[in-house]
Amino acid sequence: MKLLVTCRPRHGVDPARDIVPRAQEEMAALRELRDGGPLLEAYSPGGPGAVLIFGGQRDAVERALQMLPLLRDGIIGAEITELHPFAALD
Repeated sequence: MKLLVTCRPRHGVDPARDIVPRAQEEMAALRELRDGGPLLEAYSPGGPGAVLIFGGQRDAVERALQMLPLLRDGIIGAEITELHPFAALD
């Protein structure tokens, strides 16, 4: 299964104060998730936040997301959407 994870700063977060100083730590965690397998793709939405594509079961992805420092510390929130292929295209 593929899951789309949309990460956005929580209300009241100042990206310059709360995100930028921790960007290297966050990117290291993303690399670890990619190298470990569950993170398939990662994109910038053009501003603060991220769009991530994971492979695997939802509970495993939820656990993997806790490795992200900004999410773990409540600076960003994450919305998980399960992606289902269109059967008509098979």
